[in-house]
Formats: sequence, C-alpha cells, structure tokens
Amino acid sequence: MKIIENRERSIQKKFFVNEKENEKIKLMMKKTGITNFSVFARRACCNKEIFTLDFSEYKNIISEISSTKSELKRIGNNINQIAKHLNENKNNQTESLIEAYQKNQSPKHKARDDDFEI
Repeated sequence: MKIIENRERSIQKKFFVNEKENEKIKLMMKKTGITNFSVFARRACCNKEIFTLDFSEYKNIISEISSTKSELKRIGNNINQIAKHLNENKNNQTESLIEAYQKNQSPKHKARDDDFEI
C-alpha cells in the first residue's frame, strides 16, 4: 500500500461481509449516490447515533413472569388430572361432587370433609 504524506485520514479499517451484506451495501450506496465506499462507510459509521438498551431493571419482572408461567402450567396440569379422574370415575360421581362443591360455596353452608367423599 502506498503511504501518502499529509493524508487527512491515516488509519485504515477493514471488515468482512458475506454476499448478502455486500449486495445490501452496494444497494444502499446506489440509493444514496455515493460511489466511494470509504465515504459511505464513514458516513454510515460516524454520522449515526449508536445507543444501547439496559434491560437489567426488567430482569426481576421477567423472572417473576417466568415463575408465574410455571405456576400456571402446574395449575393447568392439576386441573387436567382432576378432569381426567372425574371422567374416568367408574361410579360417575361427577354430578354429586359438583353439587357438593356448589353447596360448599354458599355462605350458609360450612365445608365438611364428608361432603367430598370419593
């Protein structure tokens, strides 16, 4: 490479791209009317604001959502097991269990262990 004295920009930067990225760069250069890649790269790199997002404050929220999701899955599994048991019950006590549960929900009726015998 030739060394040119009194060059305004003396530091060279190199990077690699794949075919798709190269075609995108060429297309963008054509759209902007810039024919010199060095000019295009400098403008693309130096004239844009680069910002970072800090998601550390959201980590607690994300972990809480994840644990809630796990709990809901367990509850769903329990409900499915109960439904399967009720559907497979040979004595077909489903209606009597539902009636006993509904009776238990009324404020006048106190829950008793013998209301839910299977």
